[in-house]
Amino acid sequence: MPLATKRASVWPVVAVLALGVALPFLLSGGFQLRIAMLIWIFAILSMGFNLLYGYTGQISMGQQGFYAVGAYAFALLQIKLGLSPVLAFAGAVAICAVLGLIVAYPLLRLRTHYLAMATLGFGLILNGVANRWIDFTGGTAGLTVPPLTWGGEALGRTGIYYVVLAIAGVVFLLHDFIARSHVGRALQAIRDDETAAAALGVPVRRYKLRIFVLAAAIAAVAGCCFSVVSLRVDPSLGEFHILVSMLTIAVVGGLGTRFGPLIGAAIVTILPQLLLQFGAAETLIYGAFIVLFLLFIPHGLAGLVENVRWTRKSAAPARTAATNVLEVKG
Repeated sequence: MPLATKRASVWPVVAVLALGVALPFLLSGGFQLRIAMLIWIFAILSMGFNLLYGYTGQISMGQQGFYAVGAYAFALLQIKLGLSPVLAFAGAVAICAVLGLIVAYPLLRLRTHYLAMATLGFGLILNGVANRWIDFTGGTAGLTVPPLTWGGEALGRTGIYYVVLAIAGVVFLLHDFIARSHVGRALQAIRDDETAAAALGVPVRRYKLRIFVLAAAIAAVAGCCFSVVSLRVDPSLGEFHILVSMLTIAVVGGLGTRFGPLIGAAIVTILPQLLLQFGAAETLIYGAFIVLFLLFIPHGLAGLVENVRWTRKSAAPARTAATNVLEVKG
């Protein structure tokens, strides 16, 4: 890759991370800081979904289940076993990775809507367990998560924000590395045509299995972050509205794009807050917004930007050639 191209791909990443670091100084009030943390959390969740569906073409409708399991595991490992937040975080991610492997091994034999329905059933099972196993999960009341501490004192909102930002930054760099590497190209080949990808030597099942497990682990990371921010977990984390949010972020941000999860998470988190002033018409306006996106920007905002950049790069040689012809004629 030419040096100029490498720099062009790195600068947006640096700009996003720099903006994340500066946000606490630009925002006023704890509520706005909480919204910023929720943006990073949903971006993390959507990055796993983007790798699984946007790049690999495996539609999983059970990601919200891993999100809830990660949050519950993070809380329970501290409450029941007395683990530190760092060990509880690692344990929750490991639990979801193993659970993802157990689920993926039989289910990835399915494709398209069959895989979607099977994973949706998995998510519903987990949500039912969270609601009904009251002695373990607290039922509908949920569980209280111990606060993060530093030096024996609880971290403030700004400290928690930077913890979430650091975790989101690591996941973002991993997501970006995979998207721009040969692995990302192999995943896209699987998405476009599994048979053709296998014929070209791509180990299709191995890649699908690993990405499913990785997406489950990333969902657990998002669940842990939400636990840290909200200090409470309950069955709503595994409900259908979380899946709808992920799908909406994919539509608005752009499936299979590097920055789609970030852009989509920002818009989907902030927009409902802006629409509160419209009262009962909020849902109608929000729904119309999504429909307009589907009709006029089907590849999302990140996809639109990438298409414009690609068109400009493709048109540049043509303009140069036309200019040369005119100069020769002159």
